[in-house]
Amino acid sequence: MNWRAMLTEALQRSSPQQVCALDASALEIAHALLPQASVQLCATHAPFAAPAQLAMVMDALNGLDAAQARMLLAQVRDFISPRIVVIAGARCTLDRLAFLAIGYDTLGVDETDQVTIYQFDLSTYKQVPDWLNARYWAHPERWEP
Repeated sequence: MNWRAMLTEALQRSSPQQVCALDASALEIAHALLPQASVQLCATHAPFAAPAQLAMVMDALNGLDAAQARMLLAQVRDFISPRIVVIAGARCTLDRLAFLAIGYDTLGVDETDQVTIYQFDLSTYKQVPDWLNARYWAHPERWEP
C-alpha cells in the first residue's frame, strides 16, 4: 500500500474539521484528501485564534537539524494541535527512533517512495497507570487536624 492510501485511510477514520498545514506540500495534500475540512497554512510563530484538530507536516522538517525539528514539533503540539501527522521522506532530519523518542507512532511505511507516516495524538500519548486512581489516594474523611 502506498503512503497516500495509508494517509487517506488514517484521515478518514478521524475526519478532522480544522486542519493546519505547516508547509505548502502538506497544504496541498490536506486539500486533496480532506475536501470537507477547513484547511489553512499555519506558521508556528503566529498566534492562533483556536487550535486545529489536526496539524500536518511534510517538508517543514527538511533542512532543520534534529534539535530544531524537535522544537518545531513541540511548538506545533503545544500551540496548534494535540494531533499531528508527519509525512517524513528520505530528507527528513529525524529518523524512526527520534520520532518514537518524542512519542510518535508509525502509521505506515512506503518502501517504494521512502516515505514514513508518523502520528502524535495527545489523547493516546500515555496510558493512565493503575495506581493513579482514587482507590490509592488518601482518604480525606480520615484526616484529623
